[in-house]
Amino acid sequence: MADILMNFQNGLDSYLTKDQINAKAPLVFAKAPTNPNVTDKYLFVNTETIVDDLAKLNWFPVEVAQRKSRKAEGTIFSKHMVAFQNPDIKITSADGDDAYPRILLTNSHDGMQSFRFSVGIFRLVCSNGLVVADEQFSEFRIKHKGYSFGELRNVVKQAVKDLPKRVEVMNDMKNRILTEDEKRKMALDAMLIRAGVDTLEYDEETIDDILEPRRDADKGNDLWRVFNVVQEKITQGDFHAALTGAKVRKVRKIKSFEKDLKVNKELFKLATALV
Repeated sequence: MADILMNFQNGLDSYLTKDQINAKAPLVFAKAPTNPNVTDKYLFVNTETIVDDLAKLNWFPVEVAQRKSRKAEGTIFSKHMVAFQNPDIKITSADGDDAYPRILLTNSHDGMQSFRFSVGIFRLVCSNGLVVADEQFSEFRIKHKGYSFGELRNVVKQAVKDLPKRVEVMNDMKNRILTEDEKRKMALDAMLIRAGVDTLEYDEETIDDILEPRRDADKGNDLWRVFNVVQEKITQGDFHAALTGAKVRKVRKIKSFEKDLKVNKELFKLATALV
């Protein structure tokens, strides 16, 4: 019997109001393309429209971010992200490691990108965001010039339909016990992913720190728990690291939502390769 199951329930503690969204990511409410050189084929659809349409499908905003810039405008500074949760869909676990699926929307109003949707898993035990992206699950995209509510509904329908597969992967990870060497290699590879390089040598104390759980619920040698310990450390920081023979430094939280999404996806692929 599966350890993690889909459970439909009513209730969501809170979701963001439009005023709260605007305070953190005003580009969600842009009224015109940020790139004055867009072609006539570009159909401007602001992200607020998607927020409203997803609410009709019972998905509500719970987190937002936008690329920071000192400049007031410019195509490179127009990317933003909104995460949505459905109060009726929850992943429950026999050991209390419950989670909510999330739909992650990234968009820009520069005429250069489509609406992009990914699926994430938000663990309640540590309030930690996990982006799910593997070879069986591709990002969904909707082009601005072809946007319609019907197409959005199909994207959401497909994402929800795909959730049992993601739950199955999570269950498989819980059943996979890692050796000490596998755990240490995962920690090292995760640091390389964060650094964006292929080769670096960190000292043994750094690896130990990455693998040290912050809560009892994450203690164990199964792939799911080890992965979540590593993923939280790599994305949230607050531990010390040093290259072999080099000075120890404190690793800080990843602040860029774009890097956070990228690192999360690569970490998940790293982990699922061990299933």
